[in-house]
Amino acid sequence: MRKSLLQLLLATFLVLSLSALQAQDTDVKLQKAMTFRALIVNYDSPFRGEFTDYRNTTGGVEIGYIHPINKFFNFAAPVKFGIARFPSDKELDSGKERFFSALDAIVQFQIVPGDRLLSPYLLAGVGGVAEGQGLNKSPDFHLDIPIGVGLNFKLSENIALNVQSEFRNSFTDLRNSSQLGVGFVWKFGDASVPPPPDIDGDGIIDTEDDCPAIAGLSSLRGCPDGDGDGIADKSDDCPKTAGLAKFAGCPDSDNDGIKDANDGCPNEAGPKDNNGCPILDSDNDGVVDADDKCPGEAGPKSNNGCPEVADSDNDGVPDNEDACPNAAGIAKFAGCPDTDGDGVQDSKDKCPTVAGAISNNGCPEMEKEDVERLTFAMKNVQFNSARATLLTNSNSANILDEIAGLMKKYPTYSLSIAGHTDSIGDAASNQKLSENRAKTCYDYLTRKGISASRMNYVGYGETQPIADNINKAGRKKNRRVEFNMFLK
Repeated sequence: MRKSLLQLLLATFLVLSLSALQAQDTDVKLQKAMTFRALIVNYDSPFRGEFTDYRNTTGGVEIGYIHPINKFFNFAAPVKFGIARFPSDKELDSGKERFFSALDAIVQFQIVPGDRLLSPYLLAGVGGVAEGQGLNKSPDFHLDIPIGVGLNFKLSENIALNVQSEFRNSFTDLRNSSQLGVGFVWKFGDASVPPPPDIDGDGIIDTEDDCPAIAGLSSLRGCPDGDGDGIADKSDDCPKTAGLAKFAGCPDSDNDGIKDANDGCPNEAGPKDNNGCPILDSDNDGVVDADDKCPGEAGPKSNNGCPEVADSDNDGVPDNEDACPNAAGIAKFAGCPDTDGDGVQDSKDKCPTVAGAISNNGCPEMEKEDVERLTFAMKNVQFNSARATLLTNSNSANILDEIAGLMKKYPTYSLSIAGHTDSIGDAASNQKLSENRAKTCYDYLTRKGISASRMNYVGYGETQPIADNINKAGRKKNRRVEFNMFLK
């Protein structure tokens, strides 16, 4: 119950902290402060015994320093001294007394920031506690996680009455405690008002900065101009190249009124109806150079301005443009063939006579059910204990028959067989066993008519586990033979 409450309080503190970090306010004055409190310390009730049983209640004092971080957060470093009466495991009233001292590092969250009559806050942190054991013994040390709430009641400009209650969850048994402190807070030093926030440090406060997270220029309201064209990068379609405002920061190098990105000849001025290129016909064949594939040789327009040449394979692609002039092909592949018509030309098609997927190099992709059979095989091909022979009363032979069927169904694929073991036994024996088990599957498939040239096998011993070897279930998963069909 206490653990759940502690987790809930810490989660609430965290949510409030993250929310406060997003807030900006420049009108709250910040001052350092000292705290002085008398403590009531209890290591027993209400955590043990009856709620009203306070036989193990003792006292102490606390002196602390508070340093403001922002209007929501303070850092506090309190030092505590006192007498603690610790409970016993066996009897509620048989506690022992020790002198204790503690040093904490605390973050305070101001629920209602500002200089107010009542200022409540939450706190959380970490503390180190030393327990004295007598003059001739070294003190005991343990760590606490203090969480709690506090309230300041303003008495004057710099002095406030303070009440603070905290629960300290300890990493040591029988050291959880509650503490109630009553005292004063004294503020000192010059009150400072934080400067207006400027996250990117460009001298322009965030409220007036159109790009508060990126340093920029005052002339562009705090936004950068990487190419120096006077157009802020956030509004510049070409932020790395200086350009014109009418083209959203993009250049027009030849000043022909067409921005370079849309200009077919960005460095030569030309009319819009000619895609920004000058109208030239160097060989006077009636085909302007921009459309003439042979601008230095006259040729008919029907042949893109090039002299007519032979088409040896009669595929409609002239030999001077045909990458495969002696094999009929298609223009899409510069005159090279695609025998199976799957959109992958034969020279790049690993299965040129069988139609397949472009993403699979022109070969047919394995069906989902077949891929699942390979995964199933990895988990279910079983062997006799510590041997490389198939388990007689298992379904292993039938599974290998199915793999042989897949190899026949996909004749363009090859198969790798990898043996693995768990970590029981020595590594050398496991390595040899994994190799032998992989070879057993390899030999079986060879006998079923699968060409040895399409297969390879290897053993990895215990070096590639897929689960922990510390339990039986994990070791069972690691004892496997993996089958992977692939294209060469």
